[in-house]
This record gives sequence, structure tokens and C-alpha cells, in this order.
Amino acid sequence: MNNPTGYRAMMGSSERVSEFHTWDVDRLSEFFRKRGLGEYCHVLKKHKITGRLAPLLSDDDLREMGITVVGDRLMFKHHLRELSRMERSHQRLQPLWEGQERIFFSHWDKCCFTMCGFCPVDPSTYKLTANHLKVKKVQPVRCGPFWLCCFGSSYVTNNIDLSKVDDVDVVGIPAPCCYRVWCCASGKDLLEVESRFESRGHNKITLHLAEGQGDAVATMILNQVEESQKMERS
Repeated sequence: MNNPTGYRAMMGSSERVSEFHTWDVDRLSEFFRKRGLGEYCHVLKKHKITGRLAPLLSDDDLREMGITVVGDRLMFKHHLRELSRMERSHQRLQPLWEGQERIFFSHWDKCCFTMCGFCPVDPSTYKLTANHLKVKKVQPVRCGPFWLCCFGSSYVTNNIDLSKVDDVDVVGIPAPCCYRVWCCASGKDLLEVESRFESRGHNKITLHLAEGQGDAVATMILNQVEESQKMERS
């Protein structure tokens, strides 16, 4: 069984097909020329079809432009669908925001807990994309309430589907009084993301952020939640 040649060519190409909407007429024409549709390059240039306009082309548009061969019109539409799919895939993976856990209130308690940096603590990390919130939660080894920083740590990664998110809340936590007086320490924002999972009921993930970051990050997450749920409904 033969592989779809056009698809394989796109996957092996050095072109940045994930950004095809930015292509000008010449670059789009070159793309189709490499896929056996070079006889229509002048047509694309005559009608000023750019990468941004190409996905809007209908079968009637292609016929009106002078592409009368049905097979060629189908190939145009096939390649345009593949370009759009690859761009959507690329956009889904692009990070919209990346952050890390705010562990300590001040340099003073960081110095105490990590023995002046000799036993460092890795923070949890957060990454927001178009459809998911990835939370890599670092879990240091503990003895009761105490961290044993020099004994390493494990981690758990949660990939939260934004279309399943029910609620996003921000709780401000002030620094302890002694830290505020002695070290001018700032507080933390706890951003709580409540998501439903079919197998586990309701689950809440908490992001520990620097003071003042919570509201801005919550807004970004809520915007993507709305977009993801809208796409799921459609």
C-alpha cells in the first residue's frame, strides 16, 4: 500500500509549515510547486493568494481561478487541510505561559532550608498550552514535617485537560510576620484549579506562585478553558 506522497513530503520538509499563515504569495507558490502543482503558481500570484487566505479557498474559488481539473482541485484542498492540521497541532503544543513554584517567602528561609544552597530544592514547574495545563510537582524526601533536601526528590506530572476544568480560584497567603519585619518578604498566591476526571471524580491542583501573579495566570487559564470547552462543544 502506497503512502500519501504529499503528506510525507510535508513531514520531511525543512519548511516551517507550522507558520504557513505568515507565508507570502511566492512562498506559498513554491510550496505547491514542490508538490506537483507548479503549473498553477502563476494563478496563485495573479489572485494574490497568501498563506493567510489559502485556507479560505473553496472548490468554487479554485474553479473560478481557472483550476478546472477536479484532481488538481482535490490535491490543493488536501494539502491545505494538512497545512491547517499541522498548524493547529503546533499551536496546541506551544506554551502560552511557563512558571515555577514559589517555595520560600524570602532568601533568609531559603538559606536556612537549603543550608546556604548546599542542599538545593527543585521547584515544581507549570506550563500552560492551548488545551492543557501541565503541572510537574516535585516531592522532596521528608522525615515527618522536615524536608531532607540532600536525599533528592521524586516528581509527579499532571496534564490537566482544560476542557474538563470546572473552576479556578486564587487565594493570597501573606508572609509570616517575622519574615515581613526582618526580611521584607512578600507573600504567595495559591492558584487552585478544580478539574473533573471521569475515573477520579473531582480533583484540585494547587499552583504556588509569587504574590501578584495569581490573578494574571488565572485569567489566562480561564480564557483557554473557555476556548477548549467551546471547541469541544462544536
